[in-house]
Amino acid sequence: MFEQFKSSVLNFKNLLDTTGLPKEGLQAVKSEWENLRSKSVEILSPGLSPRLGAISAVVSTPSFNKSRAVPKIDIPATTELAARYECEWNTIRMEDEKNFRNAAIADELIQRILKTCENHCEACELVKSESSQLPKIKEMIEEMAVSAVSLKGKLTELEKMIDEFAKGNEELEFEEWKQQQRLLFNQYVHEKNEELEEKRVLYRQHYEEFLVNHQVQKIQLYQANFEAQMENYRNRAIDSSMFNAHPIQSITYQSDDDVIAKLDQVVLETVDDRNALEDFLSSSDTENINEIRS
Repeated sequence: MFEQFKSSVLNFKNLLDTTGLPKEGLQAVKSEWENLRSKSVEILSPGLSPRLGAISAVVSTPSFNKSRAVPKIDIPATTELAARYECEWNTIRMEDEKNFRNAAIADELIQRILKTCENHCEACELVKSESSQLPKIKEMIEEMAVSAVSLKGKLTELEKMIDEFAKGNEELEFEEWKQQQRLLFNQYVHEKNEELEEKRVLYRQHYEEFLVNHQVQKIQLYQANFEAQMENYRNRAIDSSMFNAHPIQSITYQSDDDVIAKLDQVVLETVDDRNALEDFLSSSDTENINEIRS
């Protein structure tokens, strides 16, 4: 029985170690258990002396007449011990519940770690399986590099073709613009030539009309001057003594064209005759102008 009690004490110690009770609390519980065991031994075996470390028999004279005395139990001390054990037990239970919660949290964390480890294992397996394809991937990368170089060359050629096409297109557009401008210029020149021809015809008509009017005015001026000179000559001839010897013939009026023709046929033999005629005409023109103004 004592060995069972001792083993229960050791089990209780192990329980305290697993529940995380502080070392000071463990020492207090241990001392209380020692006190409890010593008191239990004293109560159960009053003849035993625990101080000697061994069991010593105390000789007592048997007395069949005397009744065995009932040991007295210190109730306040037992109550205090029970209260102390209950407090320690509640502390142990609270720590145990806390440990249970921590264990649940630790279990969840362990599950997460296991899941992460599984993922890492899968990734490692995948990398391991993909590592066998590295030569093929390298070959594909080299082919892509060659294709990129070839594509770059084709793009360069395409860019040159686009530049040439753009240049040719610009030249073609410039030629079309130049042709259009040339057509517009030719049309403008043609219109201006037509306007110039119309103005030329109009100016020619005005010039011809001016010439005709000028000739008519000149003929009229010649006719008026001639008549005035003839009138002056007639007046002077009347006063002369030769009026009766040479009678004046009647003057016949001719048309303007005949007068112009005859005047054009007049030929002056000397320079003096020409100067005299010009002085005569200028003087007659001046007189006619003065008469017209008056």
